[in-house]
Amino acid sequence: MNTIDLFAEYRRSAEQKEEQTLHPKASLSKNHQRLSGADDDHRLPYKRDVDRIVHSKAYARYIDKTQVVYLVENDHITHRGLHVQLVSNFSRGIAEILRLNLDLVEAISLGHDVGHPPFGHEGELYLSELSEEYSNQIFAHPWQSCRLFREIEPLNLGLAVYDGFLCHDGGLSGTKLHPRFGKSFEDHQTDLQAKLKDPDKNILPGTLEGCLVKLCDTMSYVGKDIEDAITVGILTRNEVPRTILGISNRDILSNLARDVIKMSYGQDYIAISEESLNALKTLRNFNFERIYTHPRLKRESAKIKRGYRFLFELLLEDLEKNQENSHIWKDFLHSKSDAYLSASSNPQKVIDYVAGMTDSFFVRTLETLMVPRRIQL
Repeated sequence: MNTIDLFAEYRRSAEQKEEQTLHPKASLSKNHQRLSGADDDHRLPYKRDVDRIVHSKAYARYIDKTQVVYLVENDHITHRGLHVQLVSNFSRGIAEILRLNLDLVEAISLGHDVGHPPFGHEGELYLSELSEEYSNQIFAHPWQSCRLFREIEPLNLGLAVYDGFLCHDGGLSGTKLHPRFGKSFEDHQTDLQAKLKDPDKNILPGTLEGCLVKLCDTMSYVGKDIEDAITVGILTRNEVPRTILGISNRDILSNLARDVIKMSYGQDYIAISEESLNALKTLRNFNFERIYTHPRLKRESAKIKRGYRFLFELLLEDLEKNQENSHIWKDFLHSKSDAYLSASSNPQKVIDYVAGMTDSFFVRTLETLMVPRRIQL
């Protein structure tokens, strides 16, 4: 048997195994949809999507993107890169028992937050204000995650992966997440526009795997954020609300996983019990009150907000005045496709550039463009 036949036989065998072992409503590799067509490869298509994501430049930048705590020197604090790995690990553990497609779960988990700008949700708020002012549309990181891997660093991922990115927020809206099975790329475009009109719109994924990640995303950060807050000394364990889930991240995740498995097993939806959902909401509300707005974590907020405006306006003015001699052209736009350059307005190009920055690169770029340097004659 030659190599081509060997790989084809492997694919057929793997696809047959999926049909025999996975949940009847799980996402099968044979139904994978890629916008520019199927690939001829030895890997199953969702595994290839995972590989494309982890080898991307955007994925590498996760390492210096804020989750909650920023500008704090502590190697044990969760950054965005660790968060997506924790979501992947947690959701895959549940998906395996529910007999879902593990590669799709991993792809959505690892790529769902690439659209986050520097300094987390706070930075997203500042960038959205600028986006509305200069381009008449809001900035929403789920939408930007899709844009990044379709337009800025195009990876030609599967429809179910992009759909999972776009729909990953809003997981606590109810006890049952019913997928909108059978979505098309046209449906996805409609969902993208809906997200731009209302960033808080809760859009349901088209797969069980997307629904699982949607729920697990929130589950993964609530307890971990509590642990980080204890680590940096703004919270003590005794202050954590007593719920049926426990007061440590380990107990919270363990109890939630068992609950979701029990409520979802054999169903065509992903579910959580009313008791666990209420407990999770209690913990999340506590985090907003005691962690996410804590004065010690927001000491630099005013500077960051001013920095966003200064940097955005400097980059936009420089681009419009100097074009191919501008800072953003030399550092970002020179490598972009003609399709991207022709389809994107100047404000959108600046938004894309800033949104892709790590926290430290944001600060370094501000220093480069604004702080006077010694002149060597």
